[in-house]
Amino acid sequence: VVLRNVLFRLPAKVDARAMPWVTYTDPELAHVGLDEAAARARHGAIRILRWPFSENDRAQAERRIDGLVKVIATPRGRVLGASIVGVQAGELIQPWVLAIGQGLKVSALAQMIAPYPTRGEASKRTAGTFYTPKLFSERTKWLVRLLARLG
Repeated sequence: VVLRNVLFRLPAKVDARAMPWVTYTDPELAHVGLDEAAARARHGAIRILRWPFSENDRAQAERRIDGLVKVIATPRGRVLGASIVGVQAGELIQPWVLAIGQGLKVSALAQMIAPYPTRGEASKRTAGTFYTPKLFSERTKWLVRLLARLG
């Protein structure tokens, strides 16, 4: 950042919200953005999204299913923070660093095409859980029943 300012006279500053940290233990722990308490204090209503590694096919194949992805988002889907515990958490935090740094919504990660089977797919699945309440709401069930009767 300093070199960019000095050599190229391009203004740049570090966005501390998008600064990740990783604890290299076994399992690894990675985090970026706000934690749950800070997000509640700053934004009030938040959504917590979780996806366990036990639901990930690659983790199952490797028999290393301990861990999860946890994401904090606004009710409208803007990513505020993410924590990952498990194998390769330091690698898996990267899409969430980008999401926070660029102000992306969980929809951007939910629409991502992830290679299969990889642990990276857990981020896509976590983002997808944002839509679960809408997909299985009473209104959606009613609409499906109506369409079934009409069809």
